[in-house]
Amino acid sequence: MNDHTREHCPREIEDLADDQRHELAAISHEVQFTQGTVLFHESGLADRCWLLQSGRIALTTTIPGRGDETVETLSVGEVLGVSWFQPPRQWRWTATAVTPVTAVEIDATVLQSVAESDPDLGRAIYSILANTLLHRLQATRARLLDLYAHEHVR
Repeated sequence: MNDHTREHCPREIEDLADDQRHELAAISHEVQFTQGTVLFHESGLADRCWLLQSGRIALTTTIPGRGDETVETLSVGEVLGVSWFQPPRQWRWTATAVTPVTAVEIDATVLQSVAESDPDLGRAIYSILANTLLHRLQATRARLLDLYAHEHVR
């Protein structure tokens, strides 16, 4: 991970020892996606994750009778792809680049192996996952409150 990449990483990565950051850098690489690129589809195999460096990604799901709905939009510094963490390791959403995107991509199998072999690094990785999941849960709660508030106002 270069200096530009590090400035957009979760705090837990910044707190790692240099050798641990180098270990993460060794298993990651930069990727770019053009606007409209679908990174993964709901129910597909969750086998990687990304740290967003620039751009925005829409997470969508298909709602019967309504079509595709955006559940959340991710941007710089956020983690995309946490479904690899637990079985059945399937994407829960479809992810589409809303703008051109630059990200650091990490193979999930390799990341999990590294996390298991280095307990300190593993704790940092799982802390990032927990914080990401908590943020998504809080964002979902806020959207639901907003949705139901509008239904009762009508």
